[in-house]
Amino acid sequence: MGSLATVWDSEVAGMRGGLKMLPEDRKVLLLSDSQAAIAAVRKAGRTGRARTGELKEVVEEVRKKQKNLGPNAVRFGWVKAHVGTQGNEKADQMAKSEAELGDENEGMGKVITEGGLRQEWKRRRAEERKVNGTGIGRVVRWNRKARVNYVHCRTGKGNLQAWRHVLDADIPDQCRKCGRYAETGKHVALVCIHGEDIGRRWGTWEAMNEPERWRKKVKDPDGDYEVDLVETFFTDLDLR
Repeated sequence: MGSLATVWDSEVAGMRGGLKMLPEDRKVLLLSDSQAAIAAVRKAGRTGRARTGELKEVVEEVRKKQKNLGPNAVRFGWVKAHVGTQGNEKADQMAKSEAELGDENEGMGKVITEGGLRQEWKRRRAEERKVNGTGIGRVVRWNRKARVNYVHCRTGKGNLQAWRHVLDADIPDQCRKCGRYAETGKHVALVCIHGEDIGRRWGTWEAMNEPERWRKKVKDPDGDYEVDLVETFFTDLDLR
């Protein structure tokens, strides 16, 4: 399903597959252990808006059956996971296998569902907490613009082209400064050649989080003072 696909997305894809396999003249009770996936299908059916192709196809299949067999042609139900429900363990394993395919099916999963996004970014935030150099206790003292830009880069969200591309595949993900690579937070904060023009001298998050190394004394007629070169860098970043 692509490198950004999650088990959540695979649950939706599994619903689509199940509906397509059934005879058109048969009503169905669709069981899933993902309440978020069930809620997404119901929301898409109610609003007429689906974020992914799989979700759209599920809604279309449901409406087709309802048209032929009545409003109760397809019912959804939730089952608790890993309690021995017949067929659920096998379906769950298949969903995980689909999500783990990753880049083997490159280009098929660049946009993922709303619940899948939450799951993916929850995983990424957990990974971020394991990495040294998060700036805890230091960033909070920065000016507002520096803090906002730093958070965008560390989370990979906000005013970054790569994040906008996740939300809307029609938006290009290339860096607006160098135009060579995807504009991710890591690229902007650690790699992009434009960063060197505004003072970047580090190449890792860990190196960035050495406050003594990036503290510079500035001489001034009214009195010398210190500046944080990392704060200055994020202040000068233009991510609008």
